[in-house]
Amino acid sequence: MSTSTLRWEPPSAHLLALITATVTRFVADLDGLVDEMTAAAITAAPALAHDAALEESVRASVRAMTLRWVEAERSRPGHPVPVDVPPAALDVARDLIRHGVEFQQLLTGYRCAENVGCRRWLLAASETVPPKEVALVADFGLRAINEWVDAALVSINRQIEQERDDLIGGVLTRRLEMVTLIIDGAPIREAVARERLGYDLSGWHTGMVLWSDSADYEQGLLEKIARLVALGANLRQPLILPATATTTWVWLSSDHRLDIHQLREAMEQAPTGVLAAVGSSRASMTGFRRTHREAVATRRVAERNKGRERFTTYDDVRIAVLASQDEEAAAQFVSDTLGELAHAGADLRETLRVYLQEDGNTARTAARLYTHRNTVLNRLERAQRLLPQPLSGRRLSVGMALELVHWSGGWR
Repeated sequence: MSTSTLRWEPPSAHLLALITATVTRFVADLDGLVDEMTAAAITAAPALAHDAALEESVRASVRAMTLRWVEAERSRPGHPVPVDVPPAALDVARDLIRHGVEFQQLLTGYRCAENVGCRRWLLAASETVPPKEVALVADFGLRAINEWVDAALVSINRQIEQERDDLIGGVLTRRLEMVTLIIDGAPIREAVARERLGYDLSGWHTGMVLWSDSADYEQGLLEKIARLVALGANLRQPLILPATATTTWVWLSSDHRLDIHQLREAMEQAPTGVLAAVGSSRASMTGFRRTHREAVATRRVAERNKGRERFTTYDDVRIAVLASQDEEAAAQFVSDTLGELAHAGADLRETLRVYLQEDGNTARTAARLYTHRNTVLNRLERAQRLLPQPLSGRRLSVGMALELVHWSGGWR
């Protein structure tokens, strides 16, 4: 595979205009182009479709490489594209190592994807450029694509070798040791931690704990899910550390606070039996430590909940986490606040809990509970009759007590 730069003659202004127009036509249907290129890669190298996470990684890589080439040609048409491989294209290296896929498989797949790109470039040129000038534009594009892919594949292969060396050298163990020091509050310089973890600590972090009730699941599943969640939320490569045989620690990196709804939707794609506890989005190395602690505390509370919701956030259980520091006082608060309702049917408590969360809106409550509105009204009436004091003026305390019962699994 050659990485030498071809000699480029500066195109005329007229030819530059034709190249720019062809580039625009080339990506007029970007999604269709990426789909076709990815399908070609996976068809030629079935190992790339080993599972959904790897396939999504290949798709993200193809898309990122295509966009980088296009952006370069738009900003400086007629010039060689810099060898600046996007992170998504380098991330695929780690996925290949984790899945035991050889680089030759990726090489074969990318070459087939490149062939698709070349055909689409020729088609775009024929639809955009006057017939007598199609050959010039076509030749320029084919050379530019080939040189860029050659250089990108060299960089990706180098990254694969680095990942393989890291694994052999026990880098995961060293990363776990570094993370433990950070979590314990040891005086670690951010630059040192960043270098050893291969993870930027200066931005925003959202800690997540993934776990399964059983060790009887596919090896690497939790790591794959973490990557899919990051992809689904359009995030950078997460920091992933296996804590035990059934638990994985994850840090999602972003430039701002994350929308929890995005993460919840992404987790819906995970297999049944895999659960997630998520901390708040927090900034800097201090935030890295705090969000992890929140995720761990959230998991403890979630495991006590008989319903075992698959996705639990720190905001969901914050009250229960605080109450766990004095369980006797929390139990007394529940008893004093809820009275007979604390020992009544779970459907009555859950209906009133959701009703208070929805600011007293019975229609939204019925929708969340998949229950008829009349049933909701009936339950609310029965629940309020069991309270030791009227609900009016006590919504906050009743809501807190109901949250404690919901998440505690035993304080009633």
